Amino acid sequence: MKKMLFSFCLLMLSISIFATDVSGNQSGTWNLAGSPYNVVGEITVPINETLEIEAGVEVIAMGNYKITAYGNIIAVGTSNDTIRFYGDGGLNWGGLRLEDEANESQFNYCRISNTDDINNYPIQSINSPIFINHSFFDDHQSGISFFALSSNNPSYMEIKNSKIAYVQKSGITITDNSNALIDSCEITQCGLGTSFYGAIQLSLQNNSHSCNPIITNNYIHHNDKQGITMGNIYNYDEMAPTVENNLISENLSGIYLYNAKGYYSNNIICNNFVENDPNSGAGVMLYGSGADGTFYYNDIYGNYTGFFLQAGATANLGDLSNANADDDGFNMIHENIFYDGIYYSVVNNSSQDIMAENNVWDYEVPIEETIIDGNDDPAYGIVDYEPYLPVFPPPDSLTFNISQLTLFIYPPSTPTYAALYGYNIYRDGELIAESITSSFFLITSLPPGTYTFGASCVYEGDYESTITDTTIFIPHILNPPQNANATSSGYITWEEPEPGSTSPFLYYNIYLDECLIGTTIDLYYQLEGLVSGQQYMVGLSAEYEAGESNILEFELPYVNFDDNTIQMVNALYNYPNPFNPTTTISFSVTQNSDFVSLEIFNLKGQKVKTFPVTLSPESSLGKGSIIWDGTDQTGKPVSSGVYFYKLKAGKDFSQTKRMLLLK
Repeated sequence: MKKMLFSFCLLMLSISIFATDVSGNQSGTWNLAGSPYNVVGEITVPINETLEIEAGVEVIAMGNYKITAYGNIIAVGTSNDTIRFYGDGGLNWGGLRLEDEANESQFNYCRISNTDDINNYPIQSINSPIFINHSFFDDHQSGISFFALSSNNPSYMEIKNSKIAYVQKSGITITDNSNALIDSCEITQCGLGTSFYGAIQLSLQNNSHSCNPIITNNYIHHNDKQGITMGNIYNYDEMAPTVENNLISENLSGIYLYNAKGYYSNNIICNNFVENDPNSGAGVMLYGSGADGTFYYNDIYGNYTGFFLQAGATANLGDLSNANADDDGFNMIHENIFYDGIYYSVVNNSSQDIMAENNVWDYEVPIEETIIDGNDDPAYGIVDYEPYLPVFPPPDSLTFNISQLTLFIYPPSTPTYAALYGYNIYRDGELIAESITSSFFLITSLPPGTYTFGASCVYEGDYESTITDTTIFIPHILNPPQNANATSSGYITWEEPEPGSTSPFLYYNIYLDECLIGTTIDLYYQLEGLVSGQQYMVGLSAEYEAGESNILEFELPYVNFDDNTIQMVNALYNYPNPFNPTTTISFSVTQNSDFVSLEIFNLKGQKVKTFPVTLSPESSLGKGSIIWDGTDQTGKPVSSGVYFYKLKAGKDFSQTKRMLLLK
């Protein structure tokens, strides 16, 4: 045991003491056994070759050396075994430069630190395809660089689920590349130097290129300068990123469009300012005649100014006059208050007009007081903010389910200024339920009739919206007759409807082949004028003051007793149907039928159960019924579905009906 422990200690000592010095051309694999790899000189990955770095490997720069890949690098760690790149003792080194345009490089679960020298990056991709995921970059002069200035067909570059922090300049820089994605990253503590670099910086330097990356789902916060900066210094026409679902907060300002355009939706841009600094605090700033961003479904609050425009800039904050549904506003622009206490939703120090329709603005503060435009100085353009959305919108709509007597409330689809706490319910203008939290309301103990139901939204601060209403009709309950029976001679009997009808009863209606042929208040009726051997459809309903019940229909094979025709089944039905768990199958046959059996089949035609029946004739009829409890011949419950019951009478007649078992 001591020998094994000694050997293990020697092994651990060898791993911690011995390292691999690397410089010059490198390819193949840097494995864990050779770690750490001490970079003692400039490193090159030759063209068409790959350097693979295993999980858990440490790469330590012993001087200001760079790793340049004309081939590609695959550095894939794990959540438990990251790959580390850093300078020895925190010294500066040259980072990684990728120049292979044909083969992609990968950096997963890596941490790259200490490239803090001038013009060095942790990773700089020169039109080289790259995938970065679950990685951390800290302590750099400049952050990640996706550079495609030399290409009209830039390679795809992506960074996801990663964090960039403590960077003197920009955390991520994209130059002349529209084929790039920044997704689900955290960018913080960037722009720490004296120059104005955004946490994410876009740059366009060639009039034949574009810079339209996708920036989505990121958390961009606590940066010394702008959250996102777009620098189209030469006013080229191709800087229009897609910026969606980002949280941009606690920066000097949120987004800065310098001669840039783009599409900005579902972002939260909040609390961007430096306390008491009048040169800070714009949620969105647009500068230059080429600035014209489209903003929809954004929440912009807590900044010194919501939007600030100057030098010929304009913006589309909501335009209902065109057919494009993706610029219809729905922004929430509220509580943007300068340190002197004045609200500034939009400050238009530009000569251009601004469309800003269909947005939510501050509650109780007049909108025109929060907007600076041509109404305050004729040198400025006008901000067109009408029509605007209510601060506390009502429910979108109400629907009523007649079978469940339930009112369904559809919540507002437009932005809301405060938290939605619940709904108030009204009936014919009277409040009947207050601040219910569910989106449905059960209507009980209400007599039949026509009613107007309404619902309003109740918001944080006990603010109530206007009322959305709907007119509903609650019908009477009109139960039909039950347990109808008939003889082959055309004599019909039945029982009174079940209790519970909500309208006074008048009489019964008798139908023959869908034609009304008579009415009666009795519980029987004799059909006249039938032709022997012909089958008829008989209908029976109850008539009430409020209307007619459902019609109960059944088949009647009529036989004249003076005929020599074989006497047949003249009534067969089950109730209830559908049923759960039991149903009663009732029938009547002529007295001549000395043997009756009832069989039940499933949809496949397989026999489920047989009921032999012995009849005791009653006058001219043989009546019978069985109760089926949904079990087979062995007593085992059957499954839900359609079943058939077949009645055999005598030797030559059978009749089949269908029923539905619901569980």
